Amino acid sequence: MFLLNQHLRLFKRFLFLLIPYSLLRIGFYFYHLNIYKQYPQDQIFESFLLGMRFDLAAICLLNSPVILLNLIPLKSRALQVGERLLFVLLNFVGVTASLNDFELFLFLGKRLSFDFFAITGDILQQLPQVMVYYWYLPLISLLIGIGFYFTDKKLFRLKKEKLTWPRFVASSFFLITLSFIAIRGGLQHKSINVQSAFTQGANDLGHLVVNTPYHFLRTLKNKSLEKLSLFPTDEAAINVILNRRDLRFNESGKKKNIVLIILESFSLEYMEEGYTPFLSELQKKSHFYPKHLANGRRSIEALPSLLCGLPSLLDEPISKSIFQSNKFICMPELLKEAGYTNYFFHGGSKGTMGFHSYTLSHGFDRYFSREDYPGSGDFDGTWGIFDGPYLEHFAEELKKMPKPFFGAVFTLSSHHPYAVPLEYLNKFPKGSLEIHESIGYTDYALRKFFEKIESEDWARETIFFITSDHSQKLQSKKFQNTVGQFRVPFLIYEIGKSGQLETKVTQHSDIPKTILDAVGIKGERMPLTAVSSLSQDRGYALNYAYGQDYILVGPEGVYSLNKNFEQNFMNYDWDSGDLSTPQPSDDPLLKAYLQYFFNGLLSNNLSLYR
Repeated sequence: MFLLNQHLRLFKRFLFLLIPYSLLRIGFYFYHLNIYKQYPQDQIFESFLLGMRFDLAAICLLNSPVILLNLIPLKSRALQVGERLLFVLLNFVGVTASLNDFELFLFLGKRLSFDFFAITGDILQQLPQVMVYYWYLPLISLLIGIGFYFTDKKLFRLKKEKLTWPRFVASSFFLITLSFIAIRGGLQHKSINVQSAFTQGANDLGHLVVNTPYHFLRTLKNKSLEKLSLFPTDEAAINVILNRRDLRFNESGKKKNIVLIILESFSLEYMEEGYTPFLSELQKKSHFYPKHLANGRRSIEALPSLLCGLPSLLDEPISKSIFQSNKFICMPELLKEAGYTNYFFHGGSKGTMGFHSYTLSHGFDRYFSREDYPGSGDFDGTWGIFDGPYLEHFAEELKKMPKPFFGAVFTLSSHHPYAVPLEYLNKFPKGSLEIHESIGYTDYALRKFFEKIESEDWARETIFFITSDHSQKLQSKKFQNTVGQFRVPFLIYEIGKSGQLETKVTQHSDIPKTILDAVGIKGERMPLTAVSSLSQDRGYALNYAYGQDYILVGPEGVYSLNKNFEQNFMNYDWDSGDLSTPQPSDDPLLKAYLQYFFNGLLSNNLSLYR
């Protein structure tokens, strides 16, 4: 065999480590049996199988210094001893963290990540009694560490061999390649991440799949937060929100089918400038919210807002942040509890922007991607299936869904490079921005979708929610400003019902609560950042503008808060986009939301943080 003994030995060690990792998963399962006994054994077995993929990734990540050390010949005795000690030390740390995480999981509600150190002030006060009470966990870790050393010394001795440089280079390349494949979890389109462990649809099962070293190492690069103390207590901040917002349940809602259409990159500007004739027609027959704001500027930020009521207030998408495995109560999960079947459709490749794992981990039963689309002739050459045929496919699939259902679709043709099928070139106005033609094409595809379904019985028992993930290229003064850059369409449409213009300020994170209200399902377990657009609330929108200032847009104007927590207020003209000169403000609502949101993320109880 062309593999060097030292590289072959390392592979054998890694395979051997699958045994303690599996035992740790078994231990985690029995330690938290009160949680896992509610799940059928086939789901538990599936979690164990899925977990092996993450175990291999964790082993290679944790032992990356050992892998690098093995890229030099281990000829001297000192190098061999040093390599063994490093191997034992790293894996002792991994096992110790995993064992202690058995108990920490009860405090944090998720596997150990770097944000643990942001709340260590609270935990350090309890550390002495915790160590005394759980003395057996560090003792077991120590015993395992000693066992690791002697097992490795006995079973994985390094044999002498004749070394040639061509063979060493080839063997090293093979080692690096296999390690890379293991870390990314295979050769699929996208590398696995923490969110990939949660595709069984239950947060608890995701924590059984993932392991502590993997969770910690993969979230290590993510930014953490510091606890905020803008109010004496978090309860004081929550009371400000409860006193200012109308969170009452709308009891008039009826259980109907739901369709959520998320249009790629549709700014309200395109609608007002005439590039969306069908949407403009539809708005007259809909509850139309022209003062609606997306909570982010990227597609990957849209789903946490639209499904879970979480505004995008971090420097990175929450689905890729250190908080990605937090427990959130999301609208699809509440629909599922009420008997709904939930399907999500996106014409892009499976794995694109993490939509597949995010939707399955937050209440959807199935995710349909480009790979599930019949035929390949409608591929746009870059992202996936053109919107026209894909929306037609979506309509056919909705017909088959068990009722009541929640069907969501995310379009893609109006994403760069803004491809339009050859037969539709020059059919739509090219406008002054390169996106305009593709906006017209998607609007036309939407028209054909509604023409196809309007006579269907199921469609007459369906509420359609239409919005965009974010805005895109803008050219008018009205939209090129702090508020206008977030403005996107939001329509609630029912076939045969009359329309109404709604003047309140709304946001993406209000949509999940709005959907629940519309079908008569209580959403009180959702975060306080989700307020139904159907309520009597005055309406507010939270945003993180330019990665610098937090803003709260409301009926009275715009509050902005910089990183030094200095707050200003500006009047805003919705028709011109003009903002007045900033004036100092002491209104507490924006600060209350920030303390509630960030401290709730750190404590992993945002949805229950009342």
